Amino acid sequence: MHPRTLHAGEFFGTPLMAEQLGAFSLSLWRIDGPGSLPWHRHERPYVTFVVRGGYRERLSSGDRACNARALVMHAPGELHADDFTRSTTCLSIESDIRFDYDDAAGVIESPSVSSIGDRVIGELRAHDAFSPIVIEGLMLEMFGEAARARVASFEPRWLRDVRQAIATNLDAKVTLSALARGANVHPAHLARAFRRHFGKTVGDAIRESRVEKAKERIAAGDALINVALDCGFSDQSHLTRTFRRLTGMTPTAFQRANRVQDAH
Repeated sequence: MHPRTLHAGEFFGTPLMAEQLGAFSLSLWRIDGPGSLPWHRHERPYVTFVVRGGYRERLSSGDRACNARALVMHAPGELHADDFTRSTTCLSIESDIRFDYDDAAGVIESPSVSSIGDRVIGELRAHDAFSPIVIEGLMLEMFGEAARARVASFEPRWLRDVRQAIATNLDAKVTLSALARGANVHPAHLARAFRRHFGKTVGDAIRESRVEKAKERIAAGDALINVALDCGFSDQSHLTRTFRRLTGMTPTAFQRANRVQDAH
């Protein structure tokens, strides 16, 4: 792996429009999925507002779902790669404004932040003489709301333990109730807190964790029936349905694609 460092104004995808407004560089771009962006990093603080579509971002510490209308925050130099299963449009924002970057909330799903993102897109598309100062003000407002949302979304220790339990335990009997008992919280409280912090349900996280483990096993050449049973699926058909739903391809197609890559 030879990750690329993207400098100011560089980005992947099909460019739709770009603006330099004070301290902010804005790039509206589109990826026509399915497809992937290779491992890369940005030299400046880098924020992406997902206008429509969505994608999965891979990091050294794990994966994160970047859904439509979410704000994805990257620390300077953060190494990541992106997988797209459908056409996705994003607004990328570079600036020298820095936050206290930690792993508490790399993806922010906030109605107030999403509303600001929509207003920025509207100003870019209906550009007039006042748009630059309006957009610059909206950018400051967006970053302020994002910082507020990050503080509000601090992940408690018990919730980190639940996330770890999901990632390491592929037993088909893992349930919301069992995870709640292990964390000593009510299942309803776990469900609400998990969705608020991670933008997905506990069930979605369990499925994603099992599919990610299945991908590793399939890439290693294991038989699909063994992969299905060892990764918490009831049978191979269950694996196939879930795998296709999350990745856009069947396990067999994924297996063939890995063989082609290995051959090269």
